[in-house]
Amino acid sequence: MNKENPKISVVMSVYNASAYLRESIESILNQTYTDFEFIIINDCSTDNSWEIINEYAKKDSRIVLINNPENIGLTKSLNKGLKIAKGEYIARQDADDVSLPQRFGKQVLVLDENPEVILVSCDLEVIDSEGNPYSKYQRSCKPEFVAWYLLFYNYLAGHSQVIFRREPVSKLGGYCETYLYAQDYQLWSRLVKIGQIYILPEILLQYRVHTHSISSDKKIVQDNFLFTQIQNNINYLIHKEITLEEAKYLMKFWSGYWNSDFFPSYEEAEKIHLIIRDIYQGFINQSKYDNLSDYNYIAYHLRIIIGKQFLLWVRSLKIKDSLLAKIKVSLCAFRWYPFGVFYRWFVDIVKSFLILFRPVSYRLSNIISLKLISDENIN
Repeated sequence: MNKENPKISVVMSVYNASAYLRESIESILNQTYTDFEFIIINDCSTDNSWEIINEYAKKDSRIVLINNPENIGLTKSLNKGLKIAKGEYIARQDADDVSLPQRFGKQVLVLDENPEVILVSCDLEVIDSEGNPYSKYQRSCKPEFVAWYLLFYNYLAGHSQVIFRREPVSKLGGYCETYLYAQDYQLWSRLVKIGQIYILPEILLQYRVHTHSISSDKKIVQDNFLFTQIQNNINYLIHKEITLEEAKYLMKFWSGYWNSDFFPSYEEAEKIHLIIRDIYQGFINQSKYDNLSDYNYIAYHLRIIIGKQFLLWVRSLKIKDSLLAKIKVSLCAFRWYPFGVFYRWFVDIVKSFLILFRPVSYRLSNIISLKLISDENIN
């Protein structure tokens, strides 16, 4: 490693993370790609996190320590790390997550070979407090569609798995310090306007969910920052104001929280369709402005994506919901993806028909079987 000009600066902020800190630090130090400095900011921890960090710093010269005299929070701590970073690329790592050994090597390769890519992410494996995997976030798709999904929620699904170019982020002023939470999503929303975000179709990080994580302790506050950013994203694109409530509906619509308290009734389907129509038009106009060569491909497939999302809403409607509810939401889907609606209703009707007549067919098959047995006995 070149200590003066490392390729990567890894930035980790630590606050009372001793339970998982060793495993997280070692997952960075054991990367197959070794040209990095490892900036660790202790944000005034009250447990033994600082002792653990010092222990590793004595063993590995790539570790650079910052000890905050007072707790300043994640956002300001990350900006503190960015200001002293020397690397061309910035890699994030949270103190409770685990990077797989090939992560840096594969992500750096993408940035080196694709100058239009400003940030690289990857698919994630979700683990519990004991390190047991129980879910996956598989989000890889074309960068243009990543830009679409980022309008509505943090499609990258996390913060700890990304590597981005230091210079453009520094020019943007780093993380927005008014965002105590969702600071990652706010930064991605700015970055996607000036470069491509690429998601590797491979799991390179284990994302830990536990009872003391920010997403569990501060969910309501975090959501307020999230919904505000969604509102800002869409207002900027379509040049008209949407309400915070509409931002909540759109996030739930795209992330699949069909049965949450925030999700609207089917009576709001037409309203959501009209908002998405404006967003779609603004997004396509922006694609034209950016002179994307596959503009027609994006426009065509985005209509299918929107139609399929409405169809998922149809499928989520409970048995108690009326046929009228399914028809209303299906009509919205039809405007985007007619073939998908015809196919979905055909399949559902066939299934209903088979279920309805299953007892009759079962009795007929029993009668036929008994008749055959009777005939065999007579013979």
